[in-house]
Amino acid sequence: MTSVAGDGGGPVRIGVAFPFDAGARDAFAAVSPRLRLTFDAREDQAGVDAVATDDLDGLVGGLLPTDPARTPSLRWVQVLSAGVERLVGPGMGTWPAGITLTNARGVYAIPIAQYTTAAILAVAEHADARRAQQALGSWPDDEVPFIGRSIRGSTLLIVGYGGIGREIARLAAAHGMRVLAVKANPSVRVDDGFRMPGTGDPDGTIPERIGGLAELAGMARDADFVSITLPLTKETRGVVSRDILAALPRHAWIVNTGRGPVVDEIALDEAIAAGHLGGAVLDVFGEEPLPGSSPFWRRPNVIVTPHVSGAGATDELRALVTENLRRFVGGAPMLNKVIVERGY
Repeated sequence: MTSVAGDGGGPVRIGVAFPFDAGARDAFAAVSPRLRLTFDAREDQAGVDAVATDDLDGLVGGLLPTDPARTPSLRWVQVLSAGVERLVGPGMGTWPAGITLTNARGVYAIPIAQYTTAAILAVAEHADARRAQQALGSWPDDEVPFIGRSIRGSTLLIVGYGGIGREIARLAAAHGMRVLAVKANPSVRVDDGFRMPGTGDPDGTIPERIGGLAELAGMARDADFVSITLPLTKETRGVVSRDILAALPRHAWIVNTGRGPVVDEIALDEAIAAGHLGGAVLDVFGEEPLPGSSPFWRRPNVIVTPHVSGAGATDELRALVTENLRRFVGGAPMLNKVIVERGY
């Protein structure tokens, strides 16, 4: 059990550095009369430091206070992203002992799964070609290039089978796709992290096969589409390497909503330019904002979006924070506890 505030009757002080609306703030306050909540709408370091008092028990935000000595009572940090590389990634130092870290794994599953499904369907239905023809204002002489292909029976390889990957799998299966998955520990199929009711694949039964990262190259050979949802850790950096890209069929498309550095971006661009891949839909990049000099902007078979695939998860984020506040006050096991040594 992750013990934090416990069952005592004293006040529990929580700082929140995020622009939650009034409804969310009221929901948090309703968790317990013991809660003492301080809000700052800024998500940056200034917002975190503004709510960091010497008697703070918990912090909801994306960073630690600038001076950890100011918060000697801090026992819990809830980040509002699935990735935690800004806190426990390479070069970030040692995580403070005695502080539980929880992330937002599963919160962004619904919008990212919708984004990924839309990307796959847009590719299969030649949405870009149809739109370009419409802009010409003329009926095409040859309709064949605009005829879509069914994704039923095609193979989707999901690289990273956490909360997001499992909701992608559910939607893919609903479209009749064959699902393969890769995760760090393939022997653990069950996911007990946060998810909205009726979503995801908590028992890990949808994929025909779940393999480890070492099996990625072999599984890539069967993929028509690849969905990348991996967090960024020292083990996952560059894991979608030149060799992995070379193993994919020439018609395969990649959809990356995880983290940019998980993919060898130079090798990806070279493979697309040479016609060794069908293309890519990219929402995350090694450098953000993506520089104007990036060749991805100019590739006709690359779709670039500005890290927006997870937007719109307001209800889910509110639900997770509310539940973890309840657990924190009661001393119950927290949802989405990060294994700091593992980085996710």
